[in-house]
Amino acid sequence: LSAEQLETLREIERVAEHRAQVEQDLAAAERRHVAIEESLERAVQEQESARGAREALRTASAGHRSRLELLDERLESHDREVARLGGEVGNGRRQVTAWREEADRLAARRAQLAADIGRAESELQQALEQRDAAEEAVLAEQDDLDAHRQDVRDLDERIAGHRARRDQVRAEIEELRVAGAGLRQDAEHVAMTYREHFGEELPLAGAAAATSEPSAPSAPSEPAAPSEIIELEAELARCKAALERLGPVNLLAVQEHDEQEERHIFLTTQRADVAQSVESLRRTIREINEASSERFRATFELVNKSFGQVFARLFRGGEAEMRLMDDEDVLESGIEIVARPPGKRLQNLMLLSGGEKALTAIALLFALFQTKPSPFCILDEVDAPLDDVNTVRFVDLLRDLAGETQFIIITHNKLTMEVAGCLYGVTMEEKGVSKLVSVELDDVQPAEPRRATA
Repeated sequence: LSAEQLETLREIERVAEHRAQVEQDLAAAERRHVAIEESLERAVQEQESARGAREALRTASAGHRSRLELLDERLESHDREVARLGGEVGNGRRQVTAWREEADRLAARRAQLAADIGRAESELQQALEQRDAAEEAVLAEQDDLDAHRQDVRDLDERIAGHRARRDQVRAEIEELRVAGAGLRQDAEHVAMTYREHFGEELPLAGAAAATSEPSAPSAPSEPAAPSEIIELEAELARCKAALERLGPVNLLAVQEHDEQEERHIFLTTQRADVAQSVESLRRTIREINEASSERFRATFELVNKSFGQVFARLFRGGEAEMRLMDDEDVLESGIEIVARPPGKRLQNLMLLSGGEKALTAIALLFALFQTKPSPFCILDEVDAPLDDVNTVRFVDLLRDLAGETQFIIITHNKLTMEVAGCLYGVTMEEKGVSKLVSVELDDVQPAEPRRATA
């Protein structure tokens, strides 16, 4: 029992030692657990911060990717600009060579002209001497001519006097002729009235007839038969009725007939001239329509071809064209615009989205400017529906066209403002007072050529 007791005591001591060791291990484990929990909390916090950093990196990566695409687009445009400038430098060198050759030719021409000028001066001196002699002769001839002109003026005055007297005599003769015609008409009327009332000729008329024809034998007067008298009376009644229907005799009927005939001839001639003018005008209209149709077709084909090229450049592919709705009458025909952006089917312009419509309209506008450049162009918020990539393409095309056309652009897009040579803005520092602010970007970046104004 003593031995077992001792063994039990030793076992109890070992257990106590083990218990102390376990308690120490437990305390250490608890401390490690607390440390692990703290580490876990820090790890969770770090994980959350890492997630936020990852999202920020993703956002920044997307922005960098879009910025990289913009930089690629700008790099391509810069490469094209460098190629274009290289071609212009080559053209300039060739132009300089041509100018030098032209200068050599002009120098030779100048020497030849100097020799010609010397000869011309000597000839001019001779001509001046001859002119002086000719002027003296002309002065003498001028004196003779003045004398002859005075004689001619005197003769003209005498002729004018004779013409006036002749016109006066003609007027008097015409008045006497009209008066004589009236007197003859009155005499015939008196003779007719006398015959109607008395059945015989007027004595003065018979005496005049006897005086004018003294050798003519007088015919014996025979009494007329009753039947003949009745017929003569009936004929006389018919003549009286006809005279009453005719009314009074118009002595100016011949003159009025001549005037009306002259007016008829004048109006007929005028009508023929008007008809000829109308036909000429119609022929001219047909020629103008034909020429206009030919020019419209030629211009339409050029604009349509340029439209397709500009559309493909702005959309980086695809196709677009304009179609005439009536090929027979091109001057009155409508125009349909169809387009096929990359990845889509060919459709009408009205079925495209807002940005595609704006970019297609810009392509058509720039196609017109390429076909027939204009000195300046005003664009009002045309880049508003465009995103950054399409804005960069629009700006590249705008920079190419700025060599021949000055563009005035109303915009809020920073990418468009970057290519402007001068910026104008309106600010209101004080309420109700607008102030115009301008910035000359050519002074800030003189190395880069700018032709647009925003």
